[in-house]
Amino acid sequence: MYAKTKEQCCELRRKSGVIMFHRGILHKRWTRNHSIPPKFRSFRKDIPKNHVCYILIMPANLPPEYFEAEKRFKEAATPQEKAVTLEELIATVPKHKGTDKLRADLRRRLAKLREEAARKKKSGKGDLYTVEKQGAAQVALAGFANSGKSSILKSLTNAHPVVADYPVSTVMPLSGMMPFEDIQFQLVDLPPIGNESTDGWVSGLLRGADALLLIVDLSEDPDIQSELLIEQLGKWRIGLLKRSESSEECSGCKPAIVVANKSDLAVAQEGLRRLRSKYETHYPLVPVSSSTKEGLEGLRMTLFENSRIIRVYSKEPGKDPDSATPFVLPLGSTVLDLAEMIHRDFLINLKYACIWGSAKFGGQRVQKDCVLHDRDVVEYHVK
Repeated sequence: MYAKTKEQCCELRRKSGVIMFHRGILHKRWTRNHSIPPKFRSFRKDIPKNHVCYILIMPANLPPEYFEAEKRFKEAATPQEKAVTLEELIATVPKHKGTDKLRADLRRRLAKLREEAARKKKSGKGDLYTVEKQGAAQVALAGFANSGKSSILKSLTNAHPVVADYPVSTVMPLSGMMPFEDIQFQLVDLPPIGNESTDGWVSGLLRGADALLLIVDLSEDPDIQSELLIEQLGKWRIGLLKRSESSEECSGCKPAIVVANKSDLAVAQEGLRRLRSKYETHYPLVPVSSSTKEGLEGLRMTLFENSRIIRVYSKEPGKDPDSATPFVLPLGSTVLDLAEMIHRDFLINLKYACIWGSAKFGGQRVQKDCVLHDRDVVEYHVK
């Protein structure tokens, strides 16, 4: 679309959004007969006679962190390293109209890298630093050396990590399934934060996880450990969802729980007091002991309550609900979301649904956009 004045150009852009963008220049004005930069030369013949074409150009205003991440991306060798550094690169790009095209291009490149990594995995050449998601949610354990991450993984799951007194006993990602009632969470133990040789791929796994457990040692200044952990995650552009925030207010932020380990030690109470006074109003905080198993059941419950997922059970008309295998959906999902998960044809042929659980009475007929709650039972009626 073309305009005779800059004001008309801006109005066209507001209405249609199809005015051309090019990073680096604010506004460029030329007529049909004037010379046009090579990048736009093919559009010259389309400019009407006696009209002035204003190509509105939005500056990207990229921060210095972007160019540092771009350098790391160019230096990456393997597809996994490229994917990790590209995720860091995307996280540094500010979100505004001037970067829409850049972010879309980076996301396409990231999707191609992930497809390449998936193909290598199927052919037996998969990357050792990739953990395929399983269960209701993937939860990564983040902490410094000797904080007790491996001990907690061993206590909560069926995994058998190396548990030792020396630092950096974990050198590769190790996952295990933690049962909670009728679902399971995947916990992933990672090398300690602060190791330059592993921080690259560790940050990538943390960024891809659904939730984080921040493991701190109550006997070693836990408030300072928490501060340093959160600071490092911030440098990696991994946002943490605070109690006072919603997922809409902090888009992309992850649920996080501060796990105060070694609560059985005599010196733990003073550290726990300082930790609570500083962080309990911001994040869920659970004191545990991987040695005595104290607090671990409470940690399971706290993890579920903060994972932002719900369990929903399906029911065929005239039959009992299938209570053995619930469907796991994000918090805020609707009747239609569950229908699509069960079978795509339900979206086309759905007449109505009945709900037990959060409904006013058992078997209440509800609208298709009705929001589901944990442990709801849904019965679908199709054409």
